[in-house]
Amino acid sequence: MTLLDILGNLLVVIAVVLPILYFIGFTRYGKAYKVFTLYLVFIAIIQVTASIYVSKNIDNTFLFHYYFIGQFLFLSILYFLLLKYRWILVVTAAVLIGLCGYYIVNPEIINEYHTYGVSVTQSIIIIYALLYYYKSLSGSAQMLLINTGVLLYLMVSIVFFASNSLLIALDLPKETQKYIGLFNEFSYFIFLVLIFIEWFKNYRPRKNHS
Repeated sequence: MTLLDILGNLLVVIAVVLPILYFIGFTRYGKAYKVFTLYLVFIAIIQVTASIYVSKNIDNTFLFHYYFIGQFLFLSILYFLLLKYRWILVVTAAVLIGLCGYYIVNPEIINEYHTYGVSVTQSIIIIYALLYYYKSLSGSAQMLLINTGVLLYLMVSIVFFASNSLLIALDLPKETQKYIGLFNEFSYFIFLVLIFIEWFKNYRPRKNHS
């Protein structure tokens, strides 16, 4: 088992544990918390399903499309709740309609990595994350660690997926491609760690002291 396989299995375990932790406070916190918890559930389902497909040597490329579209939808709603900008809903609807149109015209893309789709959706979320950082300077803000994780992970991820076609075209050695993939996985690991720290610092159950 390679280091990439070990890290991948660890990510699946963490992805399953995190929504369980966040569900502990599901009824106690606001809409943004609830939406993010549901996002974690969605990610856990995708991760577990993908790992099952890998264990059975079945191609799971189609899950990538559900992943990046679902991620875009959940995080767009999250940032709408955090930023209170109505134009986020307009942008979200426009992008989703555009993606649907693209899949209708190019149904074969479901078996490939949609680099343009992931680049557009993740770039938009990065803009939201930067806007939220700017807004947080003027007062108190919630989920700043999560926002940091979103920004760091998506910045690495967008480079990784956007350059996927280039990596194939250059016919780089498999060892080089593994290292690039490992770097992307590690950035995702950091994202999950920040999500856990956010929960531990701000949302974990605390004992009441009399």
